[in-house]
Amino acid sequence: MIRYADDFVCAFQFKTEADDFYRALPKRLEKFSLEVAPEKTQIVRFSRFYPSMKHTFIFLSFEIYWFLDHNGKKRVMRRTARKRLQRACRDIKDWIKEERHLDGRKFVIGLNRRLQGHYNYYGLCGNLESLKRFYSWAMKCTFKWRNRRGGKRKTYTWESFNQAIKQVGIAMPVITEKQFQREVKV
Repeated sequence: MIRYADDFVCAFQFKTEADDFYRALPKRLEKFSLEVAPEKTQIVRFSRFYPSMKHTFIFLSFEIYWFLDHNGKKRVMRRTARKRLQRACRDIKDWIKEERHLDGRKFVIGLNRRLQGHYNYYGLCGNLESLKRFYSWAMKCTFKWRNRRGGKRKTYTWESFNQAIKQVGIAMPVITEKQFQREVKV
């Protein structure tokens, strides 16, 4: 169904087919001197007939799940996996804490580079809430650590901080995935 480098997802209609494939896979990979990663290999029930957050799986740092849209149609959705979002938030906090001493321009360039990189990878349709959560966390950390650069007086209030963000142009959350447009023949 999906393959990216050495990671892949296979879909089967019947559980017996999935079980047969699961048993045969290690033997097949062994012919090419490869092996199955047991912590990443599993059989998951993923059916449009049972849309639920109980039946999800993680692939390439995305949690894949079924969702009922506003029209009641069942759709496969993707969002940033919870552990990956936590790690990204921890990483950006650590960077902000370490680099808070940089002058304003260099700090903003470095922060924007990290934010934009996150948006480029995770900016899929339906994942805007995770992007907003990451952005909000980055702004809270920036406010906190830029105010702790020494001295007894705070550098920013929230009002002045928000004005500064608008002025310097911090990268805002954006969906970067291109939608495939179907051509309509007239």
